Amino acid sequence: MQTLEAVAKRKSTRNFDPDKPVPDEIVDTIIKAGCQAPIGGNKRDSLHLTVCRNRDILNEINQATSTAFKIDARDFFYGAPVVIFVSASEEQMAPSIEFANTACVIENMLIAATDAGVDSIYLWSSAQVLSKNKELCTKMGIPEGFKPVSAAAIGYSLSGNAEPRELSVSLSINYI
Repeated sequence: MQTLEAVAKRKSTRNFDPDKPVPDEIVDTIIKAGCQAPIGGNKRDSLHLTVCRNRDILNEINQATSTAFKIDARDFFYGAPVVIFVSASEEQMAPSIEFANTACVIENMLIAATDAGVDSIYLWSSAQVLSKNKELCTKMGIPEGFKPVSAAAIGYSLSGNAEPRELSVSLSINYI
């Protein structure tokens, strides 16, 4: 698949097949793509990836997220069999750069997933709740001094593959 074709085909999936695993070699390729992302100051030791396939832990995060947002229990991972959390060191080279760095890593992973025929979604709320839950962070093996920023859920959609969209300008733009 060509890069722009993968960009045009990528969509946010909210109905993964929880019983269809993503092969390890595809997960590894997706992670490698994330590791190629630009990172401010090339400080690669400022980020950490946690690959979670453990449904019990994801259910605990779901419960914590439902409680934090005061909503009925639900699956914030949409049944995805794999969720990759990106955590950032509390010591960053510039204020809030961890958000940009994390976004670059996740976008690379989402495009790589699409290229591999795997569906995905960028997640925010559950990672933010997790970042405030030291017990769950410890259970997940997130290193001391790191906090989850965002996550990518990957798997196979129950509704089939997306068709590529036509690339177009959909944001406000001006030229000077």
